[in-house]
Amino acid sequence: MKFECIVEQLLGAVATSVRFVERRANLPVLGSILLSADGGRVILRATNLECGVEITIAAKVLGEGVVAVPGAILYGFLSNIKGKTVSVELKGEVLKVEAERATASMKTVPHEDFPILPRVSAERSFSAKSSDLMRAIRSVGYCASTSAIKPELQSVLLFGEAGKLTAAATDSFRLAEKTVPLRVGGSVPQLLFPARNAAELVRILEGVSGDVEVYYNDNQLSTHIGEVYCTSRLIDGAFPNYRQIIPKSFSTEAVILREDFAAALKSLSIFADKFSQVSLQIEPAKKAILLTSRNPDVGEQVSTVRATIQGDAAAMNFNGRYLADSLQAISGESVRIHSNGPGKPLLIKDAADESFFYLAMPMNR
Repeated sequence: MKFECIVEQLLGAVATSVRFVERRANLPVLGSILLSADGGRVILRATNLECGVEITIAAKVLGEGVVAVPGAILYGFLSNIKGKTVSVELKGEVLKVEAERATASMKTVPHEDFPILPRVSAERSFSAKSSDLMRAIRSVGYCASTSAIKPELQSVLLFGEAGKLTAAATDSFRLAEKTVPLRVGGSVPQLLFPARNAAELVRILEGVSGDVEVYYNDNQLSTHIGEVYCTSRLIDGAFPNYRQIIPKSFSTEAVILREDFAAALKSLSIFADKFSQVSLQIEPAKKAILLTSRNPDVGEQVSTVRATIQGDAAAMNFNGRYLADSLQAISGESVRIHSNGPGKPLLIKDAADESFFYLAMPMNR
């Protein structure tokens, strides 16, 4: 096998592929990137058995062939070389990679046992703008559980109805939902996309534009955009019917500036205890929200955020980090906070965007 290609294109493909290799692989081939050269292209494949990626780049192929090379080694070399083009040649069991000022010889791995990346049939599919799908997953993914006790909570829920795609995630302490338009496909059943795999898809979508095609069946989900094809397993389970717990009305509503809220929460984290507890008091008479954190070993801080308030006064305790997390999905200048008083969840929205909401459960301490 021998080919020549642009360094930037190969590095970009390897940088994406290496995120899908198995870090502590029992089988060396799972820690490798498979390179296949034929015609005028090179195809890179990588998988950790839960999800995999296939990327095609243009190349001048001087000799066809297939090779598996340790992903971390290949990426480490390519990310530190200079020049516009790179030459790659397989000599026996050694892959020689030559750039303008550096040459490396890498030991390869037998490629015969490299898993076949499944391709999901296009019979069931939907389409969305890549930026919309990325925003939907990113707006909720941080809420997914990190505990394996309930696998269904380690996922990002995707479903479509009435021409809109909804993404949701929860760890039972907080919940987020984001809705974006669908390009094609009016109805999509509930798909439990593993949160870790969804995060990798977001990274892929960050560097592309245009529409992304999503194919799915009962067990797998695949995305196709440009020259990148990504496949992930789906989690078998039932996502909680979270919409039942969302309050339909509220006794208190407050609107505050996002920047003020974010600055206060950042400062309060310095004084928070090991539970990151923050006391939130809504004071209609003062037209303000008081935020307090205290730690017996450090001290105490009280921050006042000016607000426009309608309804009753309320005082609650929350995990301050959870409150701060909600702001990463809010791009508007103002945040709308809804409350039904002590012991009840807090609903947070972008004051100018109804497509996102965040629900935080109180701390009963």
